[in-house]
Amino acid sequence: MERAVSMRFAEEVGDGTVGDQEYADYLEIEASFVETAARLHGVAIWDAPSWTAMERNARAVHALTTEQADYFRSARAAWPVQARAGVAQRAGVLSDFALAAAREGGYPAVMTVMFAAESLYLEWCTHARELGRVSPGPVADWVALHTDERFRAGVEALAGEVDAIPAEVPDDLLVGWFTGMLEAEIAFHDAVYA
Repeated sequence: MERAVSMRFAEEVGDGTVGDQEYADYLEIEASFVETAARLHGVAIWDAPSWTAMERNARAVHALTTEQADYFRSARAAWPVQARAGVAQRAGVLSDFALAAAREGGYPAVMTVMFAAESLYLEWCTHARELGRVSPGPVADWVALHTDERFRAGVEALAGEVDAIPAEVPDDLLVGWFTGMLEAEIAFHDAVYA
């Protein structure tokens, strides 16, 4: 987690130095992954072990397809440059890893990879906000979206779901999904500098 939190993109957002082109590319790749995240939570609704778990995942799908989709529409319209062609394909490693994990491990894998991703975002966005140098506008809005109380509650809910994964799911699988997702996150964010 420490290495992922200190990835170049998170550092540049935190210190207010992320470039216009890099953030334009980020908007493109992150919008693409949000589609994947909505699909993953959809799988989780199908496989949820309880009504409460179904509700939590349905709320996640709703937030991704409304609040976050609205953010991308407005941020892209306000941003001074467009994303470079092909950047979403260069960043496909994150979706590829998450979807492969979901196919391998179903609900436990989805909860684990999403917990890794959302914990990472909570961590680096909280750090960026505390530094107080995040660029105003769409960048600051994105950081705020990932540090507000609803997002924190979602991360806590994911933690609870991971804690409730049955003991028969081997720890090495859980660790592999979690650390693999963090590695994919690093490669994903580094794609804006390629």
